[in-house]
Amino acid sequence: MIKMTVTDTEILATEEGQLLGKIEFTLLDNKMTILHTYAYESGRGIGTLLMGHAVKWANENNYTINPVCSFAQKYLSIF
Repeated sequence: MIKMTVTDTEILATEEGQLLGKIEFTLLDNKMTILHTYAYESGRGIGTLLMGHAVKWANENNYTINPVCSFAQKYLSIF
């Protein structure tokens, strides 16, 4: 099972202690700026899972999202 953990600057996707991917972000004035999205295993949808969690977390905390990262931009344009 993939576990999502949010820190002050990252969202981490892990499975059995192994880092599968992460999102790096900053927070300022109720805006979450997504700088980079990394998926370390291709074909598993890790980037999509991370972005889904980022959107959920941002909504729960009343943050708007500024997608600087190209993957985040593409994800948000689709969803």
